[in-house]
Amino acid sequence: MTRPSCRNNLIEWVYTILPFILLGVFSFVFFGCSNSASKNAEIANTLRISHPAEPNAIDPHQAISVAEGNIASALFEGLVTQPARGDTEILPGVASSWTVNAKKSKFVFSLNPNAVWSDGTPIDANTFVESYKRILTPRFAAQNAVLFYDILNAEEFHKGEITDFSKVGVSAISNYELEIELNRSVPYFLQKLKHFAWFPVPIHEIQANGGLYSISNSWASNPNLVSNGPYVLASWQRNLRISIVKNKRYWDAEKVSVASIEFHLIENTQSQYRAFQAGQIDVTEEIPSELKSPNLPNARFDPVLSTAYLVLNTESSPLNSSRARIALSQAIDRKLLIKAVLKSGTPANRFTPKSMPGYPLRSDLANPALVTLAEIELDALRANGPLTMIVSNRDVSIDVAEALQNMWEAKLGIDVRIQNMEFRTFLTRLDEGDYDIGYIAWTGDYAHAYTFLDVLRSDGLHNRSRWKHSGYDNLLDKSLTQHDSKSRLETLYKAENLLMEEMPIIPISWKTKDYFLSSRVQNWPASLVLLRTYKYVHLQN
Repeated sequence: MTRPSCRNNLIEWVYTILPFILLGVFSFVFFGCSNSASKNAEIANTLRISHPAEPNAIDPHQAISVAEGNIASALFEGLVTQPARGDTEILPGVASSWTVNAKKSKFVFSLNPNAVWSDGTPIDANTFVESYKRILTPRFAAQNAVLFYDILNAEEFHKGEITDFSKVGVSAISNYELEIELNRSVPYFLQKLKHFAWFPVPIHEIQANGGLYSISNSWASNPNLVSNGPYVLASWQRNLRISIVKNKRYWDAEKVSVASIEFHLIENTQSQYRAFQAGQIDVTEEIPSELKSPNLPNARFDPVLSTAYLVLNTESSPLNSSRARIALSQAIDRKLLIKAVLKSGTPANRFTPKSMPGYPLRSDLANPALVTLAEIELDALRANGPLTMIVSNRDVSIDVAEALQNMWEAKLGIDVRIQNMEFRTFLTRLDEGDYDIGYIAWTGDYAHAYTFLDVLRSDGLHNRSRWKHSGYDNLLDKSLTQHDSKSRLETLYKAENLLMEEMPIIPISWKTKDYFLSSRVQNWPASLVLLRTYKYVHLQN
């Protein structure tokens, strides 16, 4: 018997394993390329948006800022929703249709049974009843609860004057029929329903994580957040990035083109610009003021119902004097401020923007007589030391504060000290009254003058000036009883005259929405009140 040689054994071994080697190489090349192609496709269909600050909340009942609302609007959906562009059209959301009575004071919404939570739980009429009860419950302390005051007895329930929610004009007629009864005819009510405060919340999920009315319930920051909008939460890296992905259970998922969205938390506008230039983000929150020009590539300057203004603490001496407040206003060169610092917008002589549809534009708006403070009054302004002006860390806010500081020093000899801080701290300081002057902006929740003027109501939850005036409140109340639209707006105009005579806030500029938008982003939403839906956006690569 002949023993096989070592060489023959080696050849036999090579031929035995060669198919497996080739299969491994082929698999590596094929699947490696496949994974790479898949990864590239995923990146290509990811929309990257700059977000100005770490959100306080993405719970739609606790969110306050427009930026927080933009995230909430991707994750949640209310009865009605926003079109791709503009504000006039009302599109079905969770409600597939609705009817209204002759007096336009009672609405019945038919809910879409295919609209479910991302965990498959049905959304029925009782979901909305319990959601609205939550935001109106006094101990929940939701700042946007005032948006519900058009509903019968909603204000009384929110203020604790009644405790039986069944008396509030929200009820489930059947599993998929919701009735909302108003105090009066409100022609813009359906527009209000687009606001994120009206979004339903997953009652079952909130209760599983703690109290339904507990402001410390962390359900909305969980990685497996249950929502009902076009997208669901994928991850939340604090102070870095919030990632969301397409909600496969969304009732209108076939219209959602973008597979995922990343909100990059970048507060500084220069940093936003550098990230945009490097191709790291597709949309910025703002444009650095020093770069703004009409022919700037990829720049957008959209009209918006937004006013930048100074809120004055009227409980702080000497700002409890209307003469002192008016003097501060008159010392501001708004045209110079816009030209040198803001680089966009229009000088504002009232709180309600001039672009507000249908709002009266007349020449009799209050223009307080020029105030020249006597030395004794100027001494009073200086008596308690320098005034404290607080602003957020945004570079443009700091620049505005420094320009105002110089104007007041030059014209009035007043010393103002600036304190800049993270946005959440800034809002807390305003709410607690720990300031003299603050620089902020208000964007309308809907396209009607009332959304601006209601801010300064004596008991308004957003009235950080702490100004109280019964005559002003009475005019706002009167406007709510007037069914004729022209008469209602005339009454609001009188209220604004009174507001400008008292000057608890100092309007600075009527803003535009200035930002960079990548050319690959198609059908980007545009809205006067900055409502945003991402379901119609698509990316071109």
